[in-house]
This record gives sequence, C-alpha cells and structure tokens, in this order.
Amino acid sequence: MESKVIIVILNWNGKNDLLECLASVERIDYSNFEVIVVDNGSVDGSLEAIRERFNKTIIIENKENTGFCRGNNIGISYALKRGAEYLLILNNDTIVEPSILNELKVAMDTFTGKIILSPLIAFYQDRRRLNFLGAKIDLGNGGYFAQYKSEDVLSAKGLLDIDYASGCAVFFKPEAVEKSGLLDERYFAYYEDIDWSFRCKKNGFRPKLYPKVLVFHKGLQSSGGAYSPTVYFYLIRNRLYFIRKHSGVLRKIQFSFYYLNSALKKSAELSGLANPEAAGAVLDGLWSGLMGCERDNRMAMPEKFKNNPSGLNVAYLWVLIIRTLFFRR
Repeated sequence: MESKVIIVILNWNGKNDLLECLASVERIDYSNFEVIVVDNGSVDGSLEAIRERFNKTIIIENKENTGFCRGNNIGISYALKRGAEYLLILNNDTIVEPSILNELKVAMDTFTGKIILSPLIAFYQDRRRLNFLGAKIDLGNGGYFAQYKSEDVLSAKGLLDIDYASGCAVFFKPEAVEKSGLLDERYFAYYEDIDWSFRCKKNGFRPKLYPKVLVFHKGLQSSGGAYSPTVYFYLIRNRLYFIRKHSGVLRKIQFSFYYLNSALKKSAELSGLANPEAAGAVLDGLWSGLMGCERDNRMAMPEKFKNNPSGLNVAYLWVLIIRTLFFRR
C-alpha cells in the first residue's frame, strides 16, 4: 500500500472556492490519502455543502475564526493522530493537478536530505503567470522578493533552494513538525510560513521548490483581496515580530530605520490614493506591533501620532521600535 498522505485545508466563509478546491482534490491520482477540512466558524453554508458533495471529507468545526495558524495547527495535529506519513497544507482557494501527491512524494523520497517542499504555483486567473516561484527574505527590512526568473525555474531539472516554502501549498513529513514545532499562532495570519520555514532550516530541513506548476491560486480570498486593510495590518505588524525573532543585531538596527520610514510612507501614499481605511490599518499595524499585540489582537495608533508626524513623535516611535526589537520577550 502507498504511504498515507493527509491533505489539510483551512476554510473560513469560502464555500465556492472550497468546493472547487475539493473537486480538484477528488481527482488526485493517488490511492491512499485523506482530506481534513478545518472550518473556522463559517456562516456561508460551507459545512452543509461539503457534507452533501464530499461526504468522505473529514471535517473539524471551530466555533470561531481562529486564524490561519491556529486553524492549520488543529488540522496538522489531527492528521498526525490519524497516522499521516506525509502532509500537504493547501489553501482553500486553489485547485491542484491530479499528479500533485505522486510528484511531490517522489521528489521528496529521492532527495538525499531532509526537506520541506512547495511546488510552483500559478495564478488561477492567468495560468501562464507564476504566483510563487521561490522567494528571498531580506532580514534587514523583512521584505521578500522573487528568487528566480520564471524561465529559469520552468527549465530547471531538479529541486531548487528557496528561503521559505509557501503556506499556500507545502508538503512535508511529520518529523518536520516534530523537530521544528507547529505554526507560531502569535502571527494569526501572514509571515507564519516564512517563520516556520526558518525554524525548519535551523533544524536541518531545507525549503525546496519543485519546478513544475501543480497548484493554481486565486489569492487573498479570505482577507478581502489584495491590498485590503486586513492584509496591510497583518503584514506591517507581523513583519516586526518576524525580524525580532530571526534577525541579528546589525540587521535589527538596519530594520528599525527602514520599518518606520516605510510604514509612514505607505500610510501617506494610501491616504493620497483616497484609501483612508488602508492607511489607518498600516499605522495601526505599526502601533500594534510596538505594543506587543499578538494573534488577532490590535490597538489603534493614538491620534497624536497619526495626525502629527513631527520629528519628536517620529523619534519616539523609533525608540519604541528599538525597545521592541531588543528588549521585548
């Protein structure tokens, strides 16, 4: 019998996307796999639709939105209890190629070393464009950027080194979790996959890219779409937490200047584009990070800082960033 693979899919009010995802998963040409859907308190009929159309799917019902990290951790933990020998974490707004499990498993089994693995991911809306092709992380500013050119990745003959495996679709063995831990739930959403990949690397599991498109991703469906206030808030807040955990002294000092300047510039830019809600989310994300907010907790930046970006106030914010980077536990 083939090794047991369990696919974990998190859902929050994404019924239509989820049903399309499950329909593609149902066509996977692998004989021994199970699907766990962790539902984060959906009220859009997701659960009823799953039970009606995909009754072999294992469902875990959370009473509320526990976030990307906690929701996936619940699914991963249950998959391990059910004897998973391999796991695939998959976003609910994706569809997959039927060969995904066979190809990723063969790639992992034939590689000499411990790895976590993401395939190439293309955009659902335009399948010729790559959504994820590996990324480099700059520990001086917390940003990430494409690691390879599309043509180089598509012509690669073997697995490629990457800084992190995408939480949209990541394949791994249980020992990666046993050695490196689950997703850090303090992030709630965004940067958690980068953080987990960095912890995996420290424990000897190299993030690798499988250079073939096996997943098609719609993107940011559960958080209001690209550049929504929710996305801005978590990206700004969690960037600070990530750098605090993973950067060295000199890179933290470099980051302190970049972070404050980029947040203030982005907020001003969004205000100029008549998007005050997103502009406010950037500043609230900055302040929430400085105040140590975790999970889905947040604090609004005081109006005296929002409305008066004087030199004194900016200096005070920079001091708070230094305190957070070096002295907050």
